Amino acid sequence: MIKLFNQSIGRLSLTKTKTLIHFTARDRVLGLLLGGLLTISMATYGADTPSSTTWYSGQRAFAQIVVEPAVDLATGNQIFLLTPNNAPLPAKAAQRAHAPLFLVLYPTSSAVPTSSLNCTPTNCGHLQTWAYPLKGHDHLVGVPHTGDFNVAWDVILVSFTQKGFDDGAINTRILTLAQLDAADTNGDVVMSDVVLSFNCSITSSATYLHGTPLSFEVP
Repeated sequence: MIKLFNQSIGRLSLTKTKTLIHFTARDRVLGLLLGGLLTISMATYGADTPSSTTWYSGQRAFAQIVVEPAVDLATGNQIFLLTPNNAPLPAKAAQRAHAPLFLVLYPTSSAVPTSSLNCTPTNCGHLQTWAYPLKGHDHLVGVPHTGDFNVAWDVILVSFTQKGFDDGAINTRILTLAQLDAADTNGDVVMSDVVLSFNCSITSSATYLHGTPLSFEVP
């Protein structure tokens, strides 16, 4: 199992990670990385089975909220995350109330279809640039009652190593924690320390489709 706070050689340090991330001013809409307030009701969250999923990509907005796709890391199903504008950062929850969000970064040379990724540099206002040219990224999170869902999310960036480029691992989309564990064990990916902690809520696909798609220029 992945050790979230592994500080051993081979993992990116928090300092190095921060120097590689470019957060734009427009990311305030998202609270940098999906920051928001956890809603009380999470009875529906718009999941689909991977075989039948129409994968949506990019942030959508209406009123004072932004919604974007994510992935249930237990099943690989599509879900959606809702973020109110101007939510406070960082999250102030007790450490026991934190859970990981794995943000997997795909290079432009990956064969994974751009349209299937949760975010791309032009339809999302965060993580538009990285150490290698980006095609886009996914957000892997826990969902009740099969995942480690909590009040606050700890963002962990997942980058492909040179080995992952060389052996073609970049061409396979990572949708579950089991796949992420395997890629980590095989040396195909490297994970950062926690770069940000924030709050957000799970919402329905109908909420996402109600919003207006956003677009951004790549810095």
